[in-house]
Amino acid sequence: MADGHTAIVTGAARPWGLGRQVALQLAQKGHDVAIADVREDWGNEAAQTIAAQTGRRAIYIKTDVSKRPEVLAMVERAVAELGRVDVLVNDAAIGVNKPFEEFTDEDFHRVIGVNLLGSMLCAQAVIKPMKNQNYGRVVNIASSAPFMPPPARFPVSLYNASKGGIIAFTKSAALELARYNIVVSVVAVGGMATGMGLNRAPKPEELKYSVENVYQNALPFGRLIEPAEMAEVVVNVATTKSHAFCGQVIHANGGRIMP
Repeated sequence: MADGHTAIVTGAARPWGLGRQVALQLAQKGHDVAIADVREDWGNEAAQTIAAQTGRRAIYIKTDVSKRPEVLAMVERAVAELGRVDVLVNDAAIGVNKPFEEFTDEDFHRVIGVNLLGSMLCAQAVIKPMKNQNYGRVVNIASSAPFMPPPARFPVSLYNASKGGIIAFTKSAALELARYNIVVSVVAVGGMATGMGLNRAPKPEELKYSVENVYQNALPFGRLIEPAEMAEVVVNVATTKSHAFCGQVIHANGGRIMP
């Protein structure tokens, strides 16, 4: 898209994460960006860095995507300060890795609240401004895990359930919103070198362990996908004028599964 367009990216504060790379690459393509995240320190740094590197406007808005009032306030501020919202990328996500029988009510509410409910709340909040301008792109981030879960010794059933819900929600929302020139799609990402949940960048030995044990040497290129690589896929889906991705699940997993 041309200059003058605006994007909201949730979960975009973590320096080594996918969302941060998506926000950066959208800015490099001429978008002003709003970074929605709960981490104020990372979020403010992300906005400052992206603005300095790209010359685009970048703002940080502290947002818990599982809470409707915060989501509504976030979108309202993004529109007020940046003028419009053309792209929403729902990247915010958390996981709890424990056996299914050990999940607590808090675990259920936290994971479903952030991953599934958060994506739905953010998508709902941008519908009005997107309808008003007769244009919008919503890209939800899911996972390849619902299609091919990792080995049982790496239990992620609750995370998988939330991502499977995102896929189902995307397909129905895509049909409802197509009449307004809003394209809703989902990118099902594979194993990435992000170390989900870590408060630091993953170490090389941790990534090597994931390749050799979690993915059981099932990656054709023998490595995890870098966040910047995955961001290219997300940004391409988010910025195309085409309607071809309406309701589609774009698989980006480095060849681990080929549906």
